[in-house]
Order: sequence, then C-alpha cells, then structure tokens
Amino acid sequence: MTQRFLPLLVFFLLCLAHIATGAETTQNKPPENGGQYGSVEERRLLLALQQERQNLVKEREVLTNQKKDLKRLEAEVDKKLDQLQAMRMQIEQLLAEKDALELKRVRDLSKMYGKMSPDKAARIFSSLSQDLAISILENMKTKAAAKILNNMDRDKAAKLTTAFSTL
Repeated sequence: MTQRFLPLLVFFLLCLAHIATGAETTQNKPPENGGQYGSVEERRLLLALQQERQNLVKEREVLTNQKKDLKRLEAEVDKKLDQLQAMRMQIEQLLAEKDALELKRVRDLSKMYGKMSPDKAARIFSSLSQDLAISILENMKTKAAAKILNNMDRDKAAKLTTAFSTL
C-alpha cells in the first residue's frame, strides 16, 4: 500500500520544492516549454502520478458501482425477508388451525370412547399409539378413563399412567 502512494508523496514533495523556488505547478500536464521536462526523473514521476490518478478514478468508479450493487442487493434481501416473514406468519396460522382441528378430533374421540363399554375401549387402547391414547385419556372424564385403564393389560396401563403423569 505504501508503494502505491510513494509516487504521490514524491510528487507532493516536488510540488513543494517548486513552490518554494517560485516555479509554477503543472497539474499533471507536460511543461509549457515545448513539452520538455526538467529531468527524466521529473517526467517519469509525473507520468507515474498521471497513471496513479487514472487508477484512482477507475477504482472510484468501481467502488461507486459496487455501492449501487450492494444497495440493490440489500433491497432484494429486505424484500425476501419480508416475503419469508409473511410465509412464516401464514405457516404459523396454518399450524394453529391444524392444532385446533386435531384437538377437536381428540375431544370427539374422547367422547366416543367414554360412551363405549370399558372392555371394548381397553382393547382398542392397547393398539393405539401411546401419544394418542394419552391425548384421548386426558380429554375423558376421570371415571370413564379409570374404567378403561382398569380393563387394560397391566403393563400397558402402567406405561400410559406413567406417560400421562409426566405431561
């Protein structure tokens, strides 16, 4: 990085030297004395400074274009985030509706099993998944649930009772 600014520093020092001696500065143009430079070194430095200035102008244009691209991308990302947020809200709403529907179905099943004979309900409960059986028992009246558990296999009833107690 310091090598990059070295020609600029040398040019600045040359300008100061010219000002101190009363000479006119040239602002990156060849001298007016027929296009001749005071020395080969001066010509080389001025050409290097011109090249450096052109490079800086190009870099500034590149940075300006990159800033525009970043702003465009930022706007696109914000738009996508808004879309994702809307989709998230929609999914949450659908999940809430699904949970409400499942809860209604479990309550309906609880009513049906509560009206069945405890012996038949116990046989069916033995083949249900543990989570579903617990959900149904949870929504049943205590007396009906107790009768069903009483008619079930002892091990299965114990597992359901243990799982039910840890809800």
